[in-house]
Amino acid sequence: MATLKSIPARYIGQHIQAPLYALVNEVQAGKLKLEEVGDYLPGSVMLQNIKSLTNIYMNRYGADRLRHSSEELKLMGPEYFKQFFPHEEISILRKQLVNYLQLGDPKSLFSFYQRVKTGTKGRYEWYLTTTRTLNAEAGLLLHLSLPADGLIQASNRCHYLADQSTYCMKHFHLFNALSKREKEIIALIAEGKSSYYISDLLFISIHTVNNHRKNIIRKLNIKSLAELIRFAVSFGLV
Repeated sequence: MATLKSIPARYIGQHIQAPLYALVNEVQAGKLKLEEVGDYLPGSVMLQNIKSLTNIYMNRYGADRLRHSSEELKLMGPEYFKQFFPHEEISILRKQLVNYLQLGDPKSLFSFYQRVKTGTKGRYEWYLTTTRTLNAEAGLLLHLSLPADGLIQASNRCHYLADQSTYCMKHFHLFNALSKREKEIIALIAEGKSSYYISDLLFISIHTVNNHRKNIIRKLNIKSLAELIRFAVSFGLV
């Protein structure tokens, strides 16, 4: 596993997580259909219902790796997970994904390594999977899964595909450093809410709100309300 550990998580976060983050924003906003863009991403793109353990969508790359069509994988239902993943690992992973859903933060991402039966003669291969919630109430998760032995090449491809979202790519590390509360406050500020309004809404003191404001300005290194609004819009906070 030395190969996996040699890839910095910070590098993976900026070059692989950001494109997935931007993609989910576009899908949620109705600007894109997953079926229209899934085949252009350099890895397996999956939409799954973690509650019913159902694979709803798989792009061509992933379907080819598993040697089944997307429709066949969907019809497998829970058997999909039994057939392609080690039982002891998928049971643990399912608990982790359920816990991730229960965090209640649709803007966060969850990344993990997993083994998938895609090798010759049914051998397991290692993948890095990054997940984002598409619909928490329905239990829908969107995954981008990349072969661990090709992460550098795949991340370069992700970077190229995300050129249209260069702002998101450039500022993703800043967004990732924000707390859930800071994201809430950024959204409210961008909507024009006053500190007094935010204080009443969140049941926190004016002093606490102002401290959050100072921390946000420091973390994002912004100098105007316009910059803050652009940041909030780019990351789907408003």
